[in-house]
Amino acid sequence: MNNERLADELRGKHVEDSLFDASCRLEELRKRCDESLQDDIFDFEQRLDNLREEIKDYALWLGEEDE
Repeated sequence: MNNERLADELRGKHVEDSLFDASCRLEELRKRCDESLQDDIFDFEQRLDNLREEIKDYALWLGEEDE
C-alpha cells in the first residue's frame, strides 16, 4: 500500500465514523456514570481528541511524503 492510499484510508469515512462512534459512546457513558468516573471519561475524551489530531497529522505527512 503506497503512502497516498494509506493517507486516503486514514482520512476515510470508516476512520471518521469510528472516532465519532467512540465520542458518542463516551458521551453516553458520561451521562450514566457517577461523579467519581467523570475524570476518567474526560481523560479518554482527551485521548480521543489527541488520536484524531495524530491521525490527521499522519495522513498529511503521508501525503507529503508521497509527492
